[in-house]
Amino acid sequence: MTKKFTGIEIRDLGKSFNTKTGELEVLKGLNLHVEESEFVSIIGPSGCGKSTLFNIMAGLEAATTGEVLVNGRQSKAVEDFAYMPQKDLLFPWRRILSNALLGLEIQRIPRKEAAARAEPLFETFGLSGFETFYPHEVSGGMRQRIALLRTVIQGRNVVLLDEPLGALDSMTRTEMQQWMGNVWNKYRWTVLLITHDIREAIYLADRIFIFSDRPASVRSIIEVKIPRPRSLDVFRSDDFLALESRLNFELRKDTD
Repeated sequence: MTKKFTGIEIRDLGKSFNTKTGELEVLKGLNLHVEESEFVSIIGPSGCGKSTLFNIMAGLEAATTGEVLVNGRQSKAVEDFAYMPQKDLLFPWRRILSNALLGLEIQRIPRKEAAARAEPLFETFGLSGFETFYPHEVSGGMRQRIALLRTVIQGRNVVLLDEPLGALDSMTRTEMQQWMGNVWNKYRWTVLLITHDIREAIYLADRIFIFSDRPASVRSIIEVKIPRPRSLDVFRSDDFLALESRLNFELRKDTD
């Protein structure tokens, strides 16, 4: 029987790179904890090390110091984390269904079983009927939905989203934020989202981790107590505007 997922903990994580001009320290003494089914937004100055953190969690980089724990044990990156990078990285020669099943294919799950797992998600993700289309035949918003479906279908403990909506136009991005919030409300995945959009961070998250400038550590944690489910009307609420003002103030500390 698989042990129930209880959360992830990052302890005193540090990461340095050797460069032509010397050692570059990107993360230093970074600590955070995320509970099961929690949606966490991570926001901070550009280049502070947010994506480096995700690369370490996903097993693409090795930490210099510290550790990542899942259920109180050392994490197994390929088993614990599903990572969706900034670009959708869909293969143009593969149809949408084949793109969505890529992660399961790598896990050597039989095609029939993988397709059966994907079928209900295609309906939820608004992709039903597009299984045989190619990526260039659908919109940018739909491409991001495909990429997210490909990520969550792997059944990992934690979903890592690195600026997944950053390349979309403003109207499409707002629509996708609402859609993503609704889908999360249904499935309650454990999610860490990197974003530079303060309003997006508030709208989607239970808590927001504010990173310092490089080398990054967690400078502040803000709890978002706005009730769920959240409609787009929440952007005009007093609670939302107060949180937006507070986040703007916190982020200006590194520039003042």
